[in-house]
Amino acid sequence: MTELLIVGGLTVDRFGDGTSAPGGSVIHAGRAAVAEGVALTTLTVAGDEPEAAIGLSQLAEMGDLIHQRAPSTVTYGHSEVRGRRVLTYLVSAGPIAPPVLADPPDVALLAPIADELPVSTIAALRESARPRLTVLLIQGWLRRLAIGEPARPLSLDEVPAATWDAFAAADAIVVSTEDLAESPEDPFVEAAGVRAKIGPHPLLVLTLGEQGYLLDDPASDKVVAYVPRRVVEGVPMVGAGDTFGVTLAIQLGLGATPAAAAVAATDGVIRMLESREA
Repeated sequence: MTELLIVGGLTVDRFGDGTSAPGGSVIHAGRAAVAEGVALTTLTVAGDEPEAAIGLSQLAEMGDLIHQRAPSTVTYGHSEVRGRRVLTYLVSAGPIAPPVLADPPDVALLAPIADELPVSTIAALRESARPRLTVLLIQGWLRRLAIGEPARPLSLDEVPAATWDAFAAADAIVVSTEDLAESPEDPFVEAAGVRAKIGPHPLLVLTLGEQGYLLDDPASDKVVAYVPRRVVEGVPMVGAGDTFGVTLAIQLGLGATPAAAAVAATDGVIRMLESREA
């Protein structure tokens, strides 16, 4: 059984209709990891809000939980403008401190959703947790964040060089075209821009929503576009990127080729979305 460590902040998500719920990559990726049958450990930071308590309870049911307490939990307001999701950054949480684990995980998935994972933490986590494979969902490091304002993507040149250097040491990087500011009409240009920043080593996957993904495998001489075997419409897409990222990480940890791992990740997203059709 693959042992997986997921690291990222829990969120309190507040919606326009007045409702709220726990969220964050740790929850969405954790659910997908449980469906894949891995042994899961989650490292997160959260406060004492009722929504956070619910989220922590859900995470504890998924596997081992390392909860680092904070005065508050990352909170986002959710809205939609012209068909696109808008996240407004309302409350921050403290940083996550690297743990010392008795047993190193096979795979570590780092998935920040705000500023809870300073880039220096990437190397510190690799040193303390000692995973065999490190996969990064980098959306949290690409966001311009200010309390009370919508989160906006940084341009690639605005991302500090130290951040790109930390990304370069990872085994795989997953990012959505929605999280990039450059050339959204040409994902190949976006992928080339990210590759130029991270160097030749990490596997790079750029997800394109319903259109599939681009796979940039350093062992190959070209970037390849893939489309999903089925597009699931009319259901919420929340968590699709996290499901893709964690399934890709698990499959790579099991020894799958990058192409096979990405196909399995797409199938995992389809299954998750199909479960919402009922």
